[in-house]
Amino acid sequence: MADGRVLAVAGAKGGVGKTTTAVNLGVALADAGQTVAVVEMDLAMANVVDFLQFEPNRTLHDVLSGTVTTTDALYAVDERFHVLPAGTELADFNAINVAALAPVVRSLRPAYDWVILDTAAGVSPETIYPLRIADEVLIISTPRVASIRDAKKTIELADRVNGTVGGVIFVRSGSGKAPPPERLASFLGTELIGSVPDDPTVAKAQDMSQPVSTYDPESPAANAYQKVADSLILSAPDHDDADEVLGTGGVSDLQNAEQIAESAASADPDNLDGKTRPLEGDELDTGEADDGGFEFVKRKGDSS
Repeated sequence: MADGRVLAVAGAKGGVGKTTTAVNLGVALADAGQTVAVVEMDLAMANVVDFLQFEPNRTLHDVLSGTVTTTDALYAVDERFHVLPAGTELADFNAINVAALAPVVRSLRPAYDWVILDTAAGVSPETIYPLRIADEVLIISTPRVASIRDAKKTIELADRVNGTVGGVIFVRSGSGKAPPPERLASFLGTELIGSVPDDPTVAKAQDMSQPVSTYDPESPAANAYQKVADSLILSAPDHDDADEVLGTGGVSDLQNAEQIAESAASADPDNLDGKTRPLEGDELDTGEADDGGFEFVKRKGDSS
């Protein structure tokens, strides 16, 4: 790969597995012979150190505040897999310059095949900026109703900041009574990149601060992440228009962030760009109070 490809792992809902996916996908890419940097962009609630066995004393917060270089804040988990963690102290959050994210990411491109941006939950300027500077946005969702709805909002958000949605990865698949991943991706109007089964090995690996492929490389989840990695490698273009994607990294890129965030947060999840997207007679049934699953139901007036 001539120049590193930047992926934003995103999803407006918290707890859907963004950091789990960023870390395990990064390890899977490294296992396939690629060089990878994972950049933790949850600037307020950092937790990547809970997934890997290292204790940083320099972080992305220090880089953005101008006190250390990007290289100084990178940690080698292994030869091909490096991590740029965010700070774990809330006090660090006030010292950062979010607009400096683009130059940081740009500086990593020549050194790595893949740069994975582990984004935060919610909708705010800090969470939408990575969607703008990435080559592709990977939507992370579980098969649950609330997660699917927030995945729709994240796609809307990426569209509004001229981000490119590469597709969706479903985690904890096969649980409840959700439709198959292919149908869920169709509902979201995006490509299915892959699905990771509901595998207890993932939680066990996290309890040991290990990637699932390190803890149990033969587990269903480890195999699924490897398939996703292989798919990304095979589909990656030979070159990128990096400067066009990353922009200037200046304040102008953020000037409408608050308005965009407010608009996306209030957007109808079944309505994108002001136009209802056809669902081939299907819609999301969210009537279950316990949110234990969902099913597709016919729209009113459909005869079939």
